Amino acid sequence: MEIFVLIGILLAVFLAEVIYYTRHGLDNLYLKVDFTKNVAKYGEDIELIEVAENKKRLPLPFIILKFEAPREIKFYDMKNTTTSDYLYREDMLTMKAFSKHTRRIKVCCTRRGYYVFPRVGITTSDLFLMKRLTKEFPNDSYLVVLPEVINSDIMQMLMSVTLSEIQCRRTLLTDPFTLAGIREYGPDDPMNMINWKASAKTGELMVNQNASTCTQKVHIFLNLEYYNQKHSTSLLEKSISLAYTYLIRLAEAGIPAAIYTNGCDVLTDLPVVSETDLGSATLDERAKMLARIDLKKPSLPFAETLEKYIPSTDRDDFILVISPQYSDSFRMHLAGKKAVRQGTHWLMPCYKTTPEADLDYVTSTSYIRWEVIGND
Repeated sequence: MEIFVLIGILLAVFLAEVIYYTRHGLDNLYLKVDFTKNVAKYGEDIELIEVAENKKRLPLPFIILKFEAPREIKFYDMKNTTTSDYLYREDMLTMKAFSKHTRRIKVCCTRRGYYVFPRVGITTSDLFLMKRLTKEFPNDSYLVVLPEVINSDIMQMLMSVTLSEIQCRRTLLTDPFTLAGIREYGPDDPMNMINWKASAKTGELMVNQNASTCTQKVHIFLNLEYYNQKHSTSLLEKSISLAYTYLIRLAEAGIPAAIYTNGCDVLTDLPVVSETDLGSATLDERAKMLARIDLKKPSLPFAETLEKYIPSTDRDDFILVISPQYSDSFRMHLAGKKAVRQGTHWLMPCYKTTPEADLDYVTSTSYIRWEVIGND
């Protein structure tokens, strides 16, 4: 009889434990997965921080921390990690009452983009390991990986062409009401430009130097239409990186620039366009905008982008079209815009095996072919 009573007591304790853990095992349990920074450079090493908390008196015999991470984030430690469409990470540990667990995992940002964690969750059990309990947690963490900075001869050549064109097209007219500085008198300077006060101080004739009447800008048109039937994106990524590096170099040279793309933002589904230039803060914002371009989404027709924004450029502005796509319709539209804006140039990222584009004489004089390593 005593045995049956003991069995009954044990069974009651067992059922009570299972029921209690089922109802309260996941109470006051939290999990957060975040990055040490929200904006990272291409190829930069950062840390992923995993924080779990058990804010109750009830201990947990084990918990499995699970989250899905984008494959473009490379884990140096692939233990407990499987690869499919995402990287699936599972870490097991025991959590006492009112305890906190923090784990830092080193990762590398291997590709431009905007990344989030699709799923973050915890799996646990009761003390007798009879009931499996699972809970998913909201997680608003994100990571923006900026485009790669191109360090090659193409950038030096592009800046040389840009500065040369701007200098050649700079108007000879000056604004008599805007003083750019004072310099020494030259034989070709008119007498009414002499600054007599400055001349008296220096003991030499000095003249006022007026500013130019026009401030030339650089306009970058980035075509992200697919360039082959396989919808490859390698050259499109190179194009985005080139545009980003070009913006950096222009900012360093103090040249105002605007950028227009037909690629869509992963968050807004709108084309990425920035027509103003307000300094380094704007450059940072543009870097994030380029990072958020989603190449999985079809781009808008590039001809529409040209038609919409070319009229906003001035006659003497420098216009650079970056496009690995060189279809007949693209070259036709480009030739038409070249006739309207003589300062239009085309830079074509391609492979060594990519055939030469068939160009007319006008377009061929402002065409740059940039061959990159690889193949699709």
